[in-house]
Amino acid sequence: MTFFLAGVPVHAFLTGFLLTIVAYLLASWLFARSGYFSLLNPVLVATTLIILSLQLLNIEYSTYLQGARYLSMMLGPATVALAVPIAMHGKTIKKRLRPIGLALLASSIVAVCSSIGLAWLMGADRAILVGLSVKAATMPIALELAQSLGGVIPLTAAFVFFTGILGATIGPFIFKWMNVQRDDIRGLSMGVTSHVIGTAAEFKHSQEAGSYASLGMSLNGIFTAIVIPVLYFLLF
Repeated sequence: MTFFLAGVPVHAFLTGFLLTIVAYLLASWLFARSGYFSLLNPVLVATTLIILSLQLLNIEYSTYLQGARYLSMMLGPATVALAVPIAMHGKTIKKRLRPIGLALLASSIVAVCSSIGLAWLMGADRAILVGLSVKAATMPIALELAQSLGGVIPLTAAFVFFTGILGATIGPFIFKWMNVQRDDIRGLSMGVTSHVIGTAAEFKHSQEAGSYASLGMSLNGIFTAIVIPVLYFLLF
């Protein structure tokens, strides 16, 4: 028996599509109840719930993926939709283009060079170097780049995921420790370093922080998509 709209087996639809939604709703509820405690990031909690559910119910990942892949198709459009809050703060952003551009350039170069440099010194192969070089870009851009550069897609996806989770969970503690109170600074920092996961977390903090995080994520994605292929062409 298949799901009448998508041709997906009913059991795959239930374990993939619905399990993902239910897990995320529960994780979001827990996140809100905790006062938005960053270590209880809904993406991290939902992922943990899904993994535990698959293990306890003895469900194959391939079965889960059949239903969940339809949610994955919305990743690109959802990322593009983040342009809306950028437009809402367009006038303020235009006034700060120079510091934003300099901050983006510096952070992107440091992120790429530090990860590639350390991995290269440790003798990492090309697949790992590719995955690490695009880890700060949002998932759709990172996966496309990894595929075109000969990287391993699952490995790249893991690097991107853990980069986002690490930034979204640890970032608020760093902001507090450094006494960062301006929403534009924390938002841009989180967007550049932690892509869409960090951006979603910043919208919980404030609309302005989320808007600047969207901007940082978008510009860093464009920068990465342009610079990384050129860098690999010159080096390899």
